[in-house]
Amino acid sequence: MPANTYHSVSPDPTRLNDHLSQCVVALGPMHRVRCAAEAVDAFLAPRFVSLLLVMSALLLAGLSF
Repeated sequence: MPANTYHSVSPDPTRLNDHLSQCVVALGPMHRVRCAAEAVDAFLAPRFVSLLLVMSALLLAGLSF
């Protein structure tokens, strides 16, 4: 028999629920905030230079009035 034999084990749904509840507790209350920040970052990161240009233009337009 080969040394690297993997045995298939049928998953136990109660253990999965326990695991998921532990994951929720481990993530903490800031999980949604972190996910939102990552989503904003993923949206803005490719547009960073354009964002800087637009913000600079708005700042200059605001200062000129």
